[in-house]
Amino acid sequence: MPMAPARAPAAAPALAPPPVAAEAGGIPAGTTALPLAETTGAGTPPASEPMAPIPEPVPTAAPAAQAAAELADDAHPAPAPDQPATHADASAPHATSAEAAPPAGRTDIYPVTLVRRLQRLQDLIASGSTAGIAQQRAMITEMDAAFGDADASVWQDPANARALVMYFLGGGNPAVLRGIIQREPQPNIDEKLLTGSLLYLEGREEPALRQLGEIDARKLPNGIGGQIALAQAALTVRSDPAKASRLLEVARLLMPGTLVDEAALRRAVLVAAQAGDLDQFERLSGQYFSRFRHSAYAGNFRQRFAAALSRMNVLATPDGLSRLDALLAPLDEEARREVFLLVSRSAIVEGKTALATTAAERAMVLAPAASRDAERARVYLSAAQAVTPDRYQAAEAALKAIDRARLDPSDQALLEAASRTAELIRRADEAPSPAPSPAPSPSPTATPSAPAVVASAQPVRTAGTEKPSAALAKAQAKLGEIDTLLKDAPR
Repeated sequence: MPMAPARAPAAAPALAPPPVAAEAGGIPAGTTALPLAETTGAGTPPASEPMAPIPEPVPTAAPAAQAAAELADDAHPAPAPDQPATHADASAPHATSAEAAPPAGRTDIYPVTLVRRLQRLQDLIASGSTAGIAQQRAMITEMDAAFGDADASVWQDPANARALVMYFLGGGNPAVLRGIIQREPQPNIDEKLLTGSLLYLEGREEPALRQLGEIDARKLPNGIGGQIALAQAALTVRSDPAKASRLLEVARLLMPGTLVDEAALRRAVLVAAQAGDLDQFERLSGQYFSRFRHSAYAGNFRQRFAAALSRMNVLATPDGLSRLDALLAPLDEEARREVFLLVSRSAIVEGKTALATTAAERAMVLAPAASRDAERARVYLSAAQAVTPDRYQAAEAALKAIDRARLDPSDQALLEAASRTAELIRRADEAPSPAPSPAPSPSPTATPSAPAVVASAQPVRTAGTEKPSAALAKAQAKLGEIDTLLKDAPR
């Protein structure tokens, strides 16, 4: 394996690779294993994702545009609200120009070995190691500092230069990479790979695509090729979703079983949802649930899966429920319940009351009695029924019985909005309907063949039929602010 220029230090440096305790696990010896208390349930994404941040899904009236935005936003390295920055402090020492760098840097680091160790740790995260999240943060902070301090001669080794690009595409701080690029001589690698990766990490999509767009990831070594294909997919998904889908397949083929494979599969599901390809959506989702259901990012995936499922209205088909059951079969009961809860909530926000009702009822069957999830299911079921003319009264009573203290802030906002909706409909329903104006007497000059002119534009209502529709019409005039409240609520 090619290494950095050989100049052995007298003593093992702090960041020289320590012995690996277990090659299969890839966790360095002497690393203190963290407790597995840092769980990442469906509503709690992990603190940091090395591939790219994941924004919270916000369903809109334009499913295709929304799915494209979700995938393209993965390209931006800026931390999402549910993913704090992993290396804000580490960026400060290396964000300066080349003039501020010391005249001679470190040569006692081993980029290839360090990057391989980071990749092994990330693969453990894809397999479900939540403890690896904190270990990854610490490792990235150390590697940012070491790479930023490295002498430019270290990057003249092509293997180290490739490791440099792989590292930053896998989670390193782009400010450190910019500092390295500004030094002379530049790393010994194709300038398009180097500059394009930096532009991608900085969120500058168009210039990044100009640099990376024509590179054939299949002709690169697998490690860097898979990450380049993943970046290319994120850069092309808005303009060419079909091409993005093919690039994601390339990324998965080049790096099977890795975090790149996991991330590419997650994003491929979104591309299929964007295209409205139900068969592809089900096939890829099934693969994800079978292979990566324990991933530290699986909870976040379930959120986005549920939002896409709601937009595609899968449960509205005659066999929708049985197909979804088959799709979720690899998951445990808790995860299946969470998916139904997420689908119900997304459907409520989109105004799909039938879908919201079906999903909430299924979640209630799966939820233990008196549990928080059972309370959530009751909120969603009542919220879906609050806008129906024949169920709003029962829904209003059920909403009043909900214990707000057991709900998180987003569900408290939903409870409030649903209660206000039911109240609006009840008040409109109780309001007396205006009596129809009597028709005027026929004019003495009217001819027998001329029809009588009715002064009132309101038709005569039949008791028990038109009144609920009128009530709904009055209530719906005020639902805009409630809709805004739901979409702006914390999640």
